[in-house]
Amino acid sequence: MDSQDAVASRKFTGWELYRDVMKSPRRIVAPMVDQSELAWRILSRRYGAEVRLSILQYHPTDVMIIVAMKLVYTPMINARVFADVKQKATYRQAAFNTIHGEEGGPRDRPLFVQLAGNDPDLLLQSAKLLEDHCDAIDINFGCPQDIARRGKYGAYLCDDWDLIYKLINTLHVNLSIPVTAKFRVFSDVDKTVKYAQMMERAGAQILTCHGRTREQRGHNSGLADWSQISAVKKAVSVPVFANGNVLYPDDVERCLAFTGADAYMSAEPQLHNPAIFFTPALSGSAERDQSPPACPSSPSVSSSSAVDSISQETARHPVPHPPCADLALEYLSVVSSLKTPTASSAIKAHLFRLLHHALSRETDLRERLAKVKDKDGGSVPEWEAICTEMKRRMDRDAQEAGWDPLSPSACDFPQDPATGLKTIPHWLAQPKVRRPPPPSSNGSSKASKKASKNKDAVNCAAVLAPGVDAAPSSSTAQIDQVVPTVTLPSDPHRNIALAIDDTIDATFLHG
Repeated sequence: MDSQDAVASRKFTGWELYRDVMKSPRRIVAPMVDQSELAWRILSRRYGAEVRLSILQYHPTDVMIIVAMKLVYTPMINARVFADVKQKATYRQAAFNTIHGEEGGPRDRPLFVQLAGNDPDLLLQSAKLLEDHCDAIDINFGCPQDIARRGKYGAYLCDDWDLIYKLINTLHVNLSIPVTAKFRVFSDVDKTVKYAQMMERAGAQILTCHGRTREQRGHNSGLADWSQISAVKKAVSVPVFANGNVLYPDDVERCLAFTGADAYMSAEPQLHNPAIFFTPALSGSAERDQSPPACPSSPSVSSSSAVDSISQETARHPVPHPPCADLALEYLSVVSSLKTPTASSAIKAHLFRLLHHALSRETDLRERLAKVKDKDGGSVPEWEAICTEMKRRMDRDAQEAGWDPLSPSACDFPQDPATGLKTIPHWLAQPKVRRPPPPSSNGSSKASKKASKNKDAVNCAAVLAPGVDAAPSSSTAQIDQVVPTVTLPSDPHRNIALAIDDTIDATFLHG
């Protein structure tokens, strides 16, 4: 048996999966309820290919093209319901369709399937049904929503370390693929580190650390603490993915530099702009590889044809903020191309997010979009008609403004030095910024009341993106926990762009 056969005959470790199989992806699409479905995963991969050239020193005429595969997670699947044989024709196929062979198929890899639950046996039953269709099973220890509290899963397991150990270890021992875990931090960094180390001991091969606590959610999300992610990375020996505080493509490298994490995972900002992981197909400079390739199966070519094909794929929109209507139409084309049905609720939610800033101006189209009846698959022509009209109007606005997507300055948007927010035209994909909760009748918000009890509470200004019906930019909301101010390297004007929760309902507060 040669070395390749030996590796294939056993389960990959986290590093083998991350480096050798997936080629070290640094940009990950998060598991998102009703939003990281198959059609969105396919679209996301189109805007996240990472291409690196390595000129082999020992064969200088050869060029090895390394494509870092785009890793995407499924939406969270309830393990208890999925394991129920009575749900085979309903919940199972809606959560992960195996009938048509597209989910987990060639266009849908690499893929991590995320499960949530509190029963090791049911978790294993569900994982066994899915292990042949994905590259790893991820366990959700990060969901902070009330439904997770009622079901006792997600972040509401964080006080039961014995159960968490058993959940991870049961899958680690019994699956043929790796098990990974996504979790939130504690307010005490030492406890967070011990928590992550316990998960590693249990068998978790990759850890995703969301730098917010369980209490930081919704309008009170506040800052994710990158220093905690950094501490976790230093304390464990498995790959670590960071999550939190990224709004724009250039934020990703700042996060990775600060935390030392191996990759960044994005949730809601990626829904508003799938090109948040934009990277030029070729940067113009090749990396010199001082050693032979780590993975024997890495493709090696001696012509530029493969480079050209990859460049054409990633140059669909050669900017980090593509036209939003174009993205919407492209997403709908993916939906139409699939045999696997896409829930109408997912489609409508995607369109509202992609077109958010444009719809705030084109209110008639917003009303038309809202009135489309939810009928799975059958509503696509109606949505396409609305998006086509939106594209006509957005192209008109871009032309009147003289915006040229091929211009070197196409994405040189002015930035507010106080907030770090970019002023991006409404026809381009961009993050959504929400204002804090409205004040109560006595002039203080619920969050402010809580914060007033803490002398160290932080005031954060709520700054809205252009086109959003706005409150005054000077309005403030206090966050009910202490949030450290982090100065990002190479950006003296920007403290931090508060980013996302790992749930869909998130808040952006900028201070």
